[in-house]
Amino acid sequence: MLPFLTLVLLTVTFNGTPAFAENLRYVALGDSYTQGPGVNPSESWPAQLTHLLNQQGQTVELVANLAQSGNTSTEVLKSQIPQLKELKPQFVSFLIGVNDWAHGFTSTRYRKEIILILDSLLEIVTSGRILIVTAPEFSCSPTGKKWGYGKSAVNGIQRMNRILVEEAEKRHLTRVDIFPLSRELCLQKGMFSEDGMHPSAKQYQRWVNTILPVMTQMLEAEDHR
Repeated sequence: MLPFLTLVLLTVTFNGTPAFAENLRYVALGDSYTQGPGVNPSESWPAQLTHLLNQQGQTVELVANLAQSGNTSTEVLKSQIPQLKELKPQFVSFLIGVNDWAHGFTSTRYRKEIILILDSLLEIVTSGRILIVTAPEFSCSPTGKKWGYGKSAVNGIQRMNRILVEEAEKRHLTRVDIFPLSRELCLQKGMFSEDGMHPSAKQYQRWVNTILPVMTQMLEAEDHR
């Protein structure tokens, strides 16, 4: 049975003014690395990204963070995509792969699920409004080795990321690779929340520093079409 899903609804402000309906409707999809367990909802990377975009003058509203801890690509298809359709987004970010690897998904199965997800996203939003983010390396976190199952998480996550990037490239979707950054940050102090597994707000901020210029360029490109 799938876990009960709770929508995280956020209204971002710009210079103290609430975001209104005409703002770009942004919805985030994925697993715990997008949901942000261990930090406040406003400190997840989609929320931090939205805040900075608004500071830059973009009018973006994070209407929902549908990401759920423990979700694989299968749960995204079964639960998050149907919810996404109802939310009528104008921009979507997608990050998945850690739980697929942990649950033993083969490359064939993972690719099949990713194809279905990306094609579903393209039925909802245009290709220029979809941002694909690779999965982070988690096994170097304080408690990461407990979830290794005797296998190499580094090789496994890289395999999942290669598939995700390949399928995104086929559809001309924008990608941001945070995997190398996540490995680098593992060695630095204060990069994990109290659970010892998930990123701290500080680490998410570093992710956003990488994602922000890419998303800014995407939005500007779409505005000039």
